[in-house]
Amino acid sequence: MMKSRFTYMVALLSAVTITATACGSSGGSGTNNANMDNQTDGKAVQQTPDSQKPAELSFYLGSMSKLEFEEIYAPLIRDKFPNYKLTGVESSNRIPDLIATGNVPDIIISTKGGIPSMMQEYGLEQDLTELIKTTKFDLSRIEPAFLDTMKYYTNGKIIGIPINAASFALHYNKTLFDKFGVAYPKDGMTWDDTYEIAQKLTRNEGGVQYRGYSERWHQMFMEFNQFSLPYLDAKEDKAAVNTDQWKTLINGFVRFYKLPGLKFDSKSGYTEEDLKVFATGTSGMQIFAQPDQFKTFEWDIVSVPTFKEKPNGALWGSPRFFFITNTSKNKEAAMNVSAFITSDEAQLKLTKKGFAPPLAKISDEMKNSFHADSQFYKGKHVTSFFYNKPASEPPARTPGLIYYSKAQAIMIAEVQKMFTEGMEVDVNTALRNAEELINKGIAEQKASKK
Repeated sequence: MMKSRFTYMVALLSAVTITATACGSSGGSGTNNANMDNQTDGKAVQQTPDSQKPAELSFYLGSMSKLEFEEIYAPLIRDKFPNYKLTGVESSNRIPDLIATGNVPDIIISTKGGIPSMMQEYGLEQDLTELIKTTKFDLSRIEPAFLDTMKYYTNGKIIGIPINAASFALHYNKTLFDKFGVAYPKDGMTWDDTYEIAQKLTRNEGGVQYRGYSERWHQMFMEFNQFSLPYLDAKEDKAAVNTDQWKTLINGFVRFYKLPGLKFDSKSGYTEEDLKVFATGTSGMQIFAQPDQFKTFEWDIVSVPTFKEKPNGALWGSPRFFFITNTSKNKEAAMNVSAFITSDEAQLKLTKKGFAPPLAKISDEMKNSFHADSQFYKGKHVTSFFYNKPASEPPARTPGLIYYSKAQAIMIAEVQKMFTEGMEVDVNTALRNAEELINKGIAEQKASKK
């Protein structure tokens, strides 16, 4: 049972990783031509002649469990570098304490949130430009949006290598679709298409209220939104939620909660409660689903629907990185390992375990092998996870601005009022209220620091 649960947790890597680092960065491309002279055409990265020399490498497990490191990553690395001694340092060890004792790990494993909170706050950034040249690492293999996620924080510097990314698909209840004679969803749908399907499935039959679509809606539509919208302004200490794009996005999902027959109170409309509905078999579609709980119905997956205003845009990919520290005494060995993890050889093995590749070009073999080792996705349409390109994340905010951590919670509460009985407001009111509350919170936080 422990192993199946662990496999499922790997399948939900995206949700686990991203939630911890909301309100961040990323952008367009702009990195495709980097190191073009060192391309490896998708083969395992070239190693320097001394790559097999003995080395000791320690890894700070900032966004990776000890179990994941020991069962998945460490064996993979040891097989390639048998002379490397690897040690995982759990995040319960505080970075300041490790600095004080001279035991800073060679590699910090973290998402983008670790850049300001660890790499920059404690002065551990290492510009990898020379190491990339030395190891002949082909940077153009990496999805540009993931590199930009990092570069927004580092003023354009490469200080880490993405090792995997989040990937999403729309899960649908085949049993429910068959019950009501509705055609299955398909790859490439828009949210308008999805809404039309939801209308057909939303009905009360035999005293049971069925829904076409349910979701952990704050994460899908707000935290990892496909329009790459932030809560806070990138250049000023103010909210950035009262915009036309936010209105389009919010209206685009709230309509699913206003279909005839549906009623929500402050509990049932809450995003975490809505997450549980699909597993009961009374909902037709959901993205942030929990496959280990699907006991009573047949299901499959298709690509995440997109907004017609932004076709082919998936959710944020929010990668994990290997950040090499400037205190490391084995920087080249650390770079060898980081480069190897992005090779096709390593990524194919990781893909089978449910880790989406951070690559600009993902091979058909990887797409078809995604979650191959998982009992939950066996026989499912797994290529749907890669139908769309990952959306860019909002740029990092200007250093020195107030980070108001309650902005997301405020936004969730105000938007929920749009479909909560007795509290109904329109989108303009919801976003205006959220803007006012966030700005008030920012002002109070600024005043408290004077």
